[in-house]
Amino acid sequence: MYEDLWESIQKIGAIKFGKFTLKSGLQSPYYVDLRILSSHPAVLVRASEAMSELISRMEHKPSALCGIPLAAIPLATAIGIRTGIPVIYTRKEPIIYKELAESLRSMFESGSFGNHDSHGADDVIRRIEEMSGMKGHGISRYVDGELSDGATVMLVDDLITTAVSKIENRELVESEARRRNIAVNVAGVIVLLDREQGGLESLREAGMDLHAVATISEVAASLLKSGLLDEATYSTITEYVNAWQR
Repeated sequence: MYEDLWESIQKIGAIKFGKFTLKSGLQSPYYVDLRILSSHPAVLVRASEAMSELISRMEHKPSALCGIPLAAIPLATAIGIRTGIPVIYTRKEPIIYKELAESLRSMFESGSFGNHDSHGADDVIRRIEEMSGMKGHGISRYVDGELSDGATVMLVDDLITTAVSKIENRELVESEARRRNIAVNVAGVIVLLDREQGGLESLREAGMDLHAVATISEVAASLLKSGLLDEATYSTITEYVNAWQR
């Protein structure tokens, strides 16, 4: 399904096959960069069509879409225009400050800073944690856009790997709801591509549903059928995915 979409995504270089080292340091036989979709409007529109069709088939449709920055912002906007569902966006600053504080604390505890004043360093790290707003204060707003009381929110992202960022963004939406003194339900996540690396299972454990237009296995099979992927590369991808399923 959506063979034309996967062909277009490969042709613009949004998905590449070979040997790649990911940010995590792990090796992967493919690399996905869907952030470039906004530079190819026709492909972006086709991707949003596929995701909108997925929403139309949901038994319980969301009353709001929440784009996860930055890759999903153009996708969420395009889906919102097509479906008429209001769109909001989480802010990236809280997560940036949170990750910075965690990184500094880890470096300090490992001795990377040397024998400096521990009290002073701890004060700095605590201040950064406060700036994140994820401990109840700091950032004045976690979400941009109108969020209604009782809304059923669907997070929108380009792809899913481990689901860590999805769960963090659910926390941001829930924090914003508390700030506005309203109640919302973050029901799930919709993505264009599932990398099949544990994201589905992690979301289930967190009580959220995953709605993916396709898995990487399905995309690879489609490209093989179209003659845009050779048998050897397809087998490598299949083995890679299977290794994550064990």
